[in-house]
Amino acid sequence: MGCCGAGNLFTTLEPAKQAEYLAMLAQEARLLQFSLEAEDSDSRRIGDGLQRALERAIDAEGPEEARGAQRELEQVLTGARAAGMQLSASLDEMDVDGILGTMKMRVLSTVLAPTSPTLAA
Repeated sequence: MGCCGAGNLFTTLEPAKQAEYLAMLAQEARLLQFSLEAEDSDSRRIGDGLQRALERAIDAEGPEEARGAQRELEQVLTGARAAGMQLSASLDEMDVDGILGTMKMRVLSTVLAPTSPTLAA
């Protein structure tokens, strides 16, 4: 059940729509897989903020917490865009081994990376 890979419609949405969509995906997910494809301190700071916001969205209980997480996602995504970064995301099922055996869990996979010149044009 994947969606939103790199170079697709998701990366062209405004941060408010991205945040809304990510919050919706996060509510479906049980786990987060986050990847940052940059090494500089500004990118790490943005990546840390985005990871915290995504975790908050996944853990949100009730509409008020979900709205707060969505607002936080929008702020971080606005900063990421201003810094020349873009986010791709997908919701997939993954087999996770645990005490009770293997379980299928929905995982929100995200990648924050510098905008490539070909996508910026």
